Amino acid sequence: MENQTRIHPETGEILHRDIRPVEFAYKGEKITVDMPGWYPAEGDDGIFTHEDMKVSDQALRILKSRHEVHSGELTLEFEERYLN
Repeated sequence: MENQTRIHPETGEILHRDIRPVEFAYKGEKITVDMPGWYPAEGDDGIFTHEDMKVSDQALRILKSRHEVHSGELTLEFEERYLN
């Protein structure tokens, strides 16, 4: 990954392109994913592009699916997509 930087619009910190582990939670389900984004050297106040957000969107879809399975809230749509 080449050394790319940008300035955080609110804090003025220099951000670097990086991939960091981020934990997401939904109704008791948790998942940690490698989240691409623009991050400061210290802390986790990152900025994410539309393309970066595809990773978090997929993580949330997985969490919602897990919740449906563990809670017994399977729907016909869920069963057709994931159980066939």
